Amino acid sequence: MSREDYRALRFYNEVLGLDHLHYGIWKEDDELTLTNLKTAQLRYEDFLLERIPAEAKLILDVGCGTSAMSQRMVSLGFTVQGLSPDQTQKENFVQNLNIPFHHCLFEDLQIDEKFDCLVMSESAQYIPIIRLFENAKRHLIPGGHILLCDYFVLDNANGLLAKSGHNYESFKTEAIKQGFILIEEIDITDRVLKTLDVGLLLSQRILKGLEIVSEKSRKKHPWLTKIAFRIFRRKWLKLNEAKVLLNSNAFKVQKRYAYMLFQAPITDR
Repeated sequence: MSREDYRALRFYNEVLGLDHLHYGIWKEDDELTLTNLKTAQLRYEDFLLERIPAEAKLILDVGCGTSAMSQRMVSLGFTVQGLSPDQTQKENFVQNLNIPFHHCLFEDLQIDEKFDCLVMSESAQYIPIIRLFENAKRHLIPGGHILLCDYFVLDNANGLLAKSGHNYESFKTEAIKQGFILIEEIDITDRVLKTLDVGLLLSQRILKGLEIVSEKSRKKHPWLTKIAFRIFRRKWLKLNEAKVLLNSNAFKVQKRYAYMLFQAPITDR
């Protein structure tokens, strides 16, 4: 995960007040509001929690974000450990939960403990595919599970949309190659798109706000405004680029948002 990704997550959490740093599952008649986004994110977590295998007891929350998902799993009686390489996420996790936390990349995890289930809510995309499944086999009990929900890139993807997420077919091919069985898969692309629509609406409001604030300055201090624009030009351009990534119609054509449940090889390692 890049520094920009971490800054974005902090913005969602600390500025927008989002405790859940992932897409949401929306209903058709939901209006595009921040309140409904929070409700959709809880619905998304309910969707995942209902699909944790019944026999799973010990769970590793890979990329645990604000720890909200881990807290819910603990409340349901699961034994949970968290993992994230981010310092802010570590601080949130340790503050909210008195359970083990691994401050590292998943592919660098070096412990002997075996888990019943690895939960990856929008974290699989940051882990190299081969190393994801290699390390999953190392840290799962025989026949354990990977429960993940993430977006993937289709073969026809191009431009900025092609730069984030694993290739959809390559991901599943590698899983099979390494002995994993795809137990269940559900395409929820259509149900998460409104998350992007809300993001686009917010970004447009932020850009409009910046234009209004800078309008007076442009009139009174044109040269100072030009200097300031040059200094912050890259950030301004990135904010404008983000609007391309928030195009839900383009996302639907070029990406697939899917829930998958994999079972690890049953033979001992």
